[in-house]
Amino acid sequence: MTAERPFDLEGQVALVTGGNSGIGLGIARALARAGAGVVVRGTSEERNRAALEELRTYGPSVMALRCDVGDEAGVEAAFGRTVAAMGKVDACFANAGVGGMAPSFLEPTLDEWRRVLRVNLEGAFLTLRAAARHMVERGEGGSLVATGSLAAIEGQARGEHYAPPRGAWSPW
Repeated sequence: MTAERPFDLEGQVALVTGGNSGIGLGIARALARAGAGVVVRGTSEERNRAALEELRTYGPSVMALRCDVGDEAGVEAAFGRTVAAMGKVDACFANAGVGGMAPSFLEPTLDEWRRVLRVNLEGAFLTLRAAARHMVERGEGGSLVATGSLAAIEGQARGEHYAPPRGAWSPW
């Protein structure tokens, strides 16, 4: 361990959904710098390629897969490809998410509501479930991490489908 590498993840494999940009790419960078094998998943092939190119500067054991986290069969297939290529998954970061805003709570369509929840809630569930099943089957444990938003604590106006509020709240 050095100041450049404050912890050592050599021999570990981490999966990061939404890992081709933003917070997910930041997580992937830190993991790769610490020596972990890293698999990023995202729906943009262009951003996947850019992330892969950058992450390869930290270590050779990286890959990027196109995956829609809201598609159960796609998540399972991508997990299988991950394990086939990397041998295992020790840590899974369910980070993929989409935003959505409407002029008011009265405006969003049911399709828009479902689009956001499909990725942000169902996608996290499907991803973490696949990882948990793998970790239990391996019998070596692992880490499951779900990225959240401050909006989950304090709902946001016009973003009810992004972070459904808890407690007393008025959409107006």
